[in-house]
Amino acid sequence: MTRRHLALWFVAGFASALFLQALQARATGGWAGLLSVGETSGLRPLIESELGEVPLVPFGGHDGQITYAIARQPFGGSVAEQFIDAGYRYRRILYPLVAGLGGIVSGPALLTTLVIIAALGMGLATASMAWLAEHMGRSQWVTAGVLANPGVWLSVQLLTPDALGLGLGLAGICWWLAERHRPALVALALAVLTKDQFLLIALALAGYELTRRQRRRAAVLVAGAFLPLAGWTAWLQTRMGGGLSPRGNLSPPFVGILDSVRYWPDRPAKDLVFGVLALAGILAAGLVSFRAEPKVVRWLAAPWAIIGIVSSGWVWDFGNNALRALAPAIVFGAMGLGTTVSALRREDPRSG
Repeated sequence: MTRRHLALWFVAGFASALFLQALQARATGGWAGLLSVGETSGLRPLIESELGEVPLVPFGGHDGQITYAIARQPFGGSVAEQFIDAGYRYRRILYPLVAGLGGIVSGPALLTTLVIIAALGMGLATASMAWLAEHMGRSQWVTAGVLANPGVWLSVQLLTPDALGLGLGLAGICWWLAERHRPALVALALAVLTKDQFLLIALALAGYELTRRQRRRAAVLVAGAFLPLAGWTAWLQTRMGGGLSPRGNLSPPFVGILDSVRYWPDRPAKDLVFGVLALAGILAAGLVSFRAEPKVVRWLAAPWAIIGIVSSGWVWDFGNNALRALAPAIVFGAMGLGTTVSALRREDPRSG
């Protein structure tokens, strides 16, 4: 794929993200509405002191306000006292750290960088997905796994790290498969520092390399992606505690899903749809884990099906949370279904 085509796909993803963010801003009363500041949030005074009066949401608010606050104090401070398991929140440092330039940027300028960097993540994810489709000899329709992924949409609209982490993770896969290992390791390490669950991508690639008897490559992948997170987590543990906290996100297989599904009829219709889409994502990822070609797609899809199955009610109780956390399941499910359909067509004598 030429650089021009990659650039076009990047622009398509970036522009789509900005469009989605503009819709969210219009629906919530302004661009500051993307922060989802809660009426009772302890972060409200800080944010209003820098942005003035902002649109508010009921109760404690959502993650965008946390991203903003960490960007203001990326190495800890008074805002950390407002979080439960502050180390857990600070563990996902890259997005707020870069947006705030280490705590220098504030107010409208910080809100702008948070918006743009989230959109850049979707652009990078889209371009990477297009490259992977061509690399595997598949239709470009699989880019819908990003462009039409409601979990990615929610991330860019709520200013959470998921879109950026996904973009970096997919870029890491592209570089690794293109035998450009150094930039791949950098991208994968940055993805993990954006959101720790993206360590699954590096582990999946390592597992794939082991099936090819490439033990050194597998070890390099795991070490390169994990060690920066380990160092940062150790510092957080000594600084504020909670650096190792899973915050109740994991449970025995299917327990979180089953416990949450029974409450779904009482949830808003939109949240119910989100939950169903998240379930569809892990189902797709699980199915392609057994069949998709090339084999690396199976390895990439399987961990997201597993993580969905062992996620707790903390994740599944609200479809919004599940859909964002499991957006990669839809991505790799789409990638795998695309490769599987193509393989079946080649095998079917009636197809040509």
